[in-house]
Amino acid sequence: MENKTTSTSVLTPFDDTDVTTWHLPKGAIARLGRGQIGRMTFSPDGTQLAVSTRIGCWLYDLDTMTHRALWGTERGMVADVSFSDDGQWVATSDWDCVVKIWNTQDLKCVAEIGVSENSGVLRVSVSNLTFLPDGEHLVIYYTDVFPDQTPRLYERQCAVYAWRIDTENPITNHTLHSKQERGEVSPTALSPDGSLFAYTTDANITTVICMKTGEQIAELHDDYTEESVEGCYRHAFSLCGRYLAACNKGNKVHVWNIYNGTVEMEPTTYGENHFIRFGIPFYTSNGNLRVAGIGGIEVVLWDAMHQATIDTFESWNPSYSACFSADGKRFAVANGRGELHIWTQGMPSTLEPLPVHHQNVNPVNFSNDGHRLVSNHKTRSAVCVWNVKQRQVEHTFHFRSRNPISGRIVLSNSLELLATTEESEKSIKVLNLVSNTEVAEIPENPARVRNMVFSPTGKYLVTTGLRIPIKVWNVTSGTQIAELTRNPSSHVSKIGFSPTGEYFVIIYGDSVTVWNTQQWEKHFQAPLTTQKHPGWKLDFDSNGKLFFTRPPRSATIVWDFKRGEQTGSLDIERCIDTSLYKGNLKDLQRAED
Repeated sequence: MENKTTSTSVLTPFDDTDVTTWHLPKGAIARLGRGQIGRMTFSPDGTQLAVSTRIGCWLYDLDTMTHRALWGTERGMVADVSFSDDGQWVATSDWDCVVKIWNTQDLKCVAEIGVSENSGVLRVSVSNLTFLPDGEHLVIYYTDVFPDQTPRLYERQCAVYAWRIDTENPITNHTLHSKQERGEVSPTALSPDGSLFAYTTDANITTVICMKTGEQIAELHDDYTEESVEGCYRHAFSLCGRYLAACNKGNKVHVWNIYNGTVEMEPTTYGENHFIRFGIPFYTSNGNLRVAGIGGIEVVLWDAMHQATIDTFESWNPSYSACFSADGKRFAVANGRGELHIWTQGMPSTLEPLPVHHQNVNPVNFSNDGHRLVSNHKTRSAVCVWNVKQRQVEHTFHFRSRNPISGRIVLSNSLELLATTEESEKSIKVLNLVSNTEVAEIPENPARVRNMVFSPTGKYLVTTGLRIPIKVWNVTSGTQIAELTRNPSSHVSKIGFSPTGEYFVIIYGDSVTVWNTQQWEKHFQAPLTTQKHPGWKLDFDSNGKLFFTRPPRSATIVWDFKRGEQTGSLDIERCIDTSLYKGNLKDLQRAED
């Protein structure tokens, strides 16, 4: 059967060093960042690293620590990547469950496996791509969902494709059964020769099957571990395929003898005096077992043969995106800040960063002059300030909190000021993003603050929270200049300044209050509805004369600042004739958003 092919090369020339312009979508002029990291793998000789991301797949040269290529950008959302043993082929899978095989010499796609094209089945993930030693066969682990079943049925499959001959029909396909009706099937591992496949079906049971026949070879139990309810976290076969190493969600590793079902190495603690969340076992090309212990702020590398720690290095909240090179002398790990580090064994060992990737960016805003771009990275607990012309990060502000909630980081309109309510601090910090300095310290308890907003000029910062006063602060001096009385019968839903800074609006669950900011006196107060709504939205027209309030799934209410009253309502969902309303289309669109 003829393979699906493409003649378009995606290999970027070495003289094109501006990676921000590689393979851009139509209309784009630059790409800042490298995308959220998925799985990654070293090339067989350990000199290159392939990293799957939501943009595509990046290839890095580890001798120079620079970009080598970017490919797979047509669909993007690359989930997994794997090299063949001879380094001739590289396979990728995406979130649409499409697997592609590429020639590593020019990164042309030579075959495509559309494993999601089975009728009546929803294929939700394709992962754990592994070439067999001959490079002609590819093992794919995937999940099928049968939505018509009650309850919905999940089946995990393990298939082998002779991808150069037939990309539509696997030569073998085995269903991985769990003893529980809807039990998980994870983790998985393939022996180096491709003859055995191991998977954990339940918390304490690991099953090994023959890839050729699907016959069960062994059922291994790990009830002897103290954290048996968690089961194994990661597996690794020895080179001979006789032994299977497993790490738990903790700091223990053990080894089974597959053929007699005995424990070859009892559960062994590694990384003493280090906090370890989970471990990654790996057999090197010379047969040694190594383990990477992943902690909250560091990685511990351990030699099982000598029962000794090889090295430790810091990495902020390292993730599951980690792997060893074939000889075990290199280790790559991504962390919660989107940073990618390469550890290399030596005397001394080295730790080098690869270009920073960026994860969960929300929101992104340009400065008023357009020269800078500020991006808020929630999973990284950081804010980056970009130089747009140079397309590089000028400053990065990291925060210790790993899960900052909404409202804990706010930016001024000019994007020059940032206020953060780090719970580990005893006050609110105000930073200047351009000069990379702290400009004020607001003496308010950060743990109690849930809403903050800068005035349009950045002169004032207003803070409030559950059952605490609404306070107005002078940013320059860090002193309180006013305290606004609040509605005692309802919580604060939204706060905001008018574009001119003349008025300050507070939306409660059942009323709205407007303050004049010249003397910080109450301008007017009005009820909203008889039913309390916690999710009101607030917006303003561009000239600062009107503001808009909208409860969930209801018409937008239009208010006039000077008249201090409601002037109408916009049922945006049912009426699209903008000529019926006062104001311009930009204001109406803003109210709708």
